Amino acid sequence: MMTGINGINKISLNTETLPDRISRRNPEFARRMEEAIKDVNSKQHIADDSIEKVIQGEMGIHEGMMALGKADTSLKILAQVRNKAMAAYNEIMRMQV
Repeated sequence: MMTGINGINKISLNTETLPDRISRRNPEFARRMEEAIKDVNSKQHIADDSIEKVIQGEMGIHEGMMALGKADTSLKILAQVRNKAMAAYNEIMRMQV
């Protein structure tokens, strides 16, 4: 014998307001990403300055190439982190609730 389902009408999917959800977020990931982007940007500027110094003869080519390598590596790492974050976001969006 089956009884009626009375409890379903009381459930709401929008139980928490948007400002409440935003205030509950942990800003740590966003802060770390911002710092990483600033660090990559700084290394790019250092690499640009190093190229100019190598051309002007103020810096050796080895030091200039090291600065370029650091900038390139940090940019590649940041791009991989972004790719992983986007893949995780897309996976979450595909989940059925």
